[in-house]
Amino acid sequence: MRLLISFALGVSLAAGADLPRFSDAGELAFPENYRDWVFLSSGLGMTYGPAAAMALENPMFDNVYVTPAAFASFKETGKWPEGTMFALEVRFSTSQGSINKGGFYQTDIAAVEIAVKDTKRFSTGWAYFDFSGGLRPRKQTAKELGQNSRCHSCHTPNGAVENTFVQFYPSALAIAEKKGTVKPSYRAPAPSPVRAFHDIREKKVGAAQLLNAAQELDRSAPVVKESTLNMMGATLLQGGDKEQAVAVLEWAVSAYPHSANAQDSLAEAYEASGNKDKARAAATKAKELVRNDSSLTAERKQRLEKAIEDRLGRLK
Repeated sequence: MRLLISFALGVSLAAGADLPRFSDAGELAFPENYRDWVFLSSGLGMTYGPAAAMALENPMFDNVYVTPAAFASFKETGKWPEGTMFALEVRFSTSQGSINKGGFYQTDIAAVEIAVKDTKRFSTGWAYFDFSGGLRPRKQTAKELGQNSRCHSCHTPNGAVENTFVQFYPSALAIAEKKGTVKPSYRAPAPSPVRAFHDIREKKVGAAQLLNAAQELDRSAPVVKESTLNMMGATLLQGGDKEQAVAVLEWAVSAYPHSANAQDSLAEAYEASGNKDKARAAATKAKELVRNDSSLTAERKQRLEKAIEDRLGRLK
């Protein structure tokens, strides 16, 4: 079948760029070199509907690539140019292989799907193509999936930038936020621990305000977990930002009132800040909690008890 480069692109990409190739019948040719494109991100076991409740023993990996010229343009404008192509490569996963004892790694391809932006060719500006693969023979050309397909019904209302799930591609999301091209309808999740840490350290927002908002959005978000809060507080303390360390650890104690470790971490921050009375009170509370703290191993309890006694000794 003779294949033609599509010249129905409103804005041409750079010369030599990867462009979608369509047959006279309107079928898209499979881009054999998609793995040479820009790698945007990889998801593991991601589901968007009722299947989200299912526990997958071997979750699929989703690898996302975009044509290099399109990403170069996106970095300048925060928008995807005409002729942009995305490749979604779905791979099976496995575990316990070679030296690996936990977690998952990728194996064979299960399917490959391609998205194309062409506002003159497609009524909605974007089209999606399933090239199969894996258990099904991989196609050389594919027809556009209908406008009523699951791809359209999911991407159109939920994409953070145009029809694309930029919210799942960290480098692209940072660009879109800077360029102001994220849809107003997009609702950001709780901030990552890294983003929260820098916002708190740079005093862009108060620790309590940020953490309260994050908890309201998602009570299971990594940023509001006790281990993350302790790590953030300790890092702030090591960096000399005692005030912010105290603020983070005070919030941790309010969120985890039965944690001896949270109380001891707060006592450490108070002690470093020169507030002996508050440090002594927090250490005393930690001592009361430690024996009944079921989250601690026997060894951890022993070490924590010694640390608390040493702290109370210094604070006499």
